[in-house]
Amino acid sequence: MKLSTRARYALRAMIAIAKSANGSKPTSLQQIADTTQISRRYLEQLAIALKRASLLRGFSGKGGGYLLARPPREIKIGQIFEAAIGPVNIVECVAHPDECLRAVFCECRAVYSLINQKITRVLNEISLAELSDPEAMKRIFLELENLESRPNA
Repeated sequence: MKLSTRARYALRAMIAIAKSANGSKPTSLQQIADTTQISRRYLEQLAIALKRASLLRGFSGKGGGYLLARPPREIKIGQIFEAAIGPVNIVECVAHPDECLRAVFCECRAVYSLINQKITRVLNEISLAELSDPEAMKRIFLELENLESRPNA
């Protein structure tokens, strides 16, 4: 599986906004583009989706740009990904069983559903504030290492 460019770029943009001036003044798309190395045109598309999801607020005019709509600790990575690409759904039959002829008796569907749930849980445990804080990220990586070292993790 691979996370889409759109999801990765949305996350990078949100981290840049969270770090920029600690949310006291709007960050322009050009500043975000310079920081993230993402084209301004692409950022314009992402900003629309992130505003629609009430994750960003836009300000026009001189000194305009974008601010987080909520404090970074209240914005979860899952919300950012969902705004950019929609809900986690590794296969269509989990979200839309009516589109699959095998959905009723499929041996794999329960596993796919479980994978969706686990991914969603992890994404909704990590906040934008944690991603913006190197010390918090160290704790997250340590937790991950501890999980991986346990038998049957």
